[in-house]
Amino acid sequence: MGKKKSVILLIVYTLVIAALCFICTVSFSYGTDNMHTFSSVMRMVQKDADLGLAYGANADTGAYLGGGYSAVYYPEGVISAKEYDDNIRDMSEEDAAEYAAQYVRYPDANGAIYLEVGEACDESGAVNAAFAAAFEDSLATVTERYASLREDGVRVDVADGYTIRVFVPAMMESAYYAVSLYAYIGEFGLRTGDSADHATDIFGIRAGETVADYVEKVTSGSMSGTSFVEIHFTEKGAEALSAATAGAAETAVTLYFYVGDDLIMNLSTSEQMTEDSMYITGTYTAESAQITAKLLDSAVHTSGDALSFTAGDAFFHEAGYGANTVVMLYIAFGIAFAAMMAFFFIRYRRLGFVHLYTFLLFTCAMILCAWAIEFVYLSVETFLAFLVACVLLSASNVVTFEAARKEYALGKTMASSVKTGYKKSFWKLFDLHIVLAVIAFLTSAIAVGSLQVAAFVLGLAVVFSGVATLAVNRFGWAVMMGTVRRQGAFCNFKREEVEDE
Repeated sequence: MGKKKSVILLIVYTLVIAALCFICTVSFSYGTDNMHTFSSVMRMVQKDADLGLAYGANADTGAYLGGGYSAVYYPEGVISAKEYDDNIRDMSEEDAAEYAAQYVRYPDANGAIYLEVGEACDESGAVNAAFAAAFEDSLATVTERYASLREDGVRVDVADGYTIRVFVPAMMESAYYAVSLYAYIGEFGLRTGDSADHATDIFGIRAGETVADYVEKVTSGSMSGTSFVEIHFTEKGAEALSAATAGAAETAVTLYFYVGDDLIMNLSTSEQMTEDSMYITGTYTAESAQITAKLLDSAVHTSGDALSFTAGDAFFHEAGYGANTVVMLYIAFGIAFAAMMAFFFIRYRRLGFVHLYTFLLFTCAMILCAWAIEFVYLSVETFLAFLVACVLLSASNVVTFEAARKEYALGKTMASSVKTGYKKSFWKLFDLHIVLAVIAFLTSAIAVGSLQVAAFVLGLAVVFSGVATLAVNRFGWAVMMGTVRRQGAFCNFKREEVEDE
């Protein structure tokens, strides 16, 4: 490979690695008042609740030390097995038989839930297509709400087929508030009257219209230390609001804000509202105002046919590994990385850059996979699996470097030494990686919980280690060697001196 070609390839190679490292590890805020955030891939990787760390929105206060709130959302037409057993236990024999006929045990959930006949399934237990479609729509709404929080560690997934399990890390001051509020599904409603029970909708939505014809969007903000929810009305919405509050100067008017059939909040006003925006303050923090605004905004664009949910009991989970575990993991990785690179640069001089580039690509590939693969998350177990693969990659590179060193010491050219060294070590490294990958993936197939994920991560990392050692590393070596004249000095390789007798 010519020197000019090697230099160009090295520049491109370096830029690609730098871009990947930036995307995978660097997060920052930008825009007016840092309203927007660029989240690195590593920031978006799911974190185990047992890890403790002060990070994310409340990093300055150190509010999050692991753990958080979790709950299960049950859509209308679905109840838990516990609720079913509790209800039927206290009934008479006749009522129990009638109640039992209304529900069918859902077999795919191992008896964890019951489906209501007519609402969610037919008498044989087959799920209604309309119910399944409505559940998917409501799931998308809930998922989008939690995603809009942009908080590390938030999780939304389907449990038992037709329930939603959510987890919100305790780094959020309003974690429990979010878990409770985001179970509400349905159209946005704004009503007025003497009481919530007798309130009527102020919009009078006609056929062919939706709430979005009256409400443009709902946002949140803060000003002078006061947080608020702001409702932006369309022209028709502003006219309806003005008409509904026309007599507020004489008699205060109470407005009731609904999502579906659930009352979210109410507001009393003693003056007519004529603006196209309404500001709602109170005891909101910036976080709780954001949560409320996102709920109402999503309700503006939700159809009236969406499934409503009932939130089960919310449970708080402590961080199993104590406070600041993630910080300790990052420090451990930093120490291991520094020790590894010190060895390679002392032993192989500038050849250490070949290993560095290979290792960075390997690490970025693992971070991208952890983000892209839904069931993979950062935990102590997955971190240890990654470290094991790092050791394997480093050891494999040492094997190939030493094999080439021996060939060069015998008097061969550098190109011939590298080729022969890789040829002699290829199959034993290939076999080692294949065996370890198969063992890891088999363990993942039969294990459960965090061990299953860790074994899968190990298997994936072993595969990447093999590719990195046998292909990427050799490519980097060829490119970098082509930029220097004294290739032996580049690698810190020396030839054996033979004395004449």
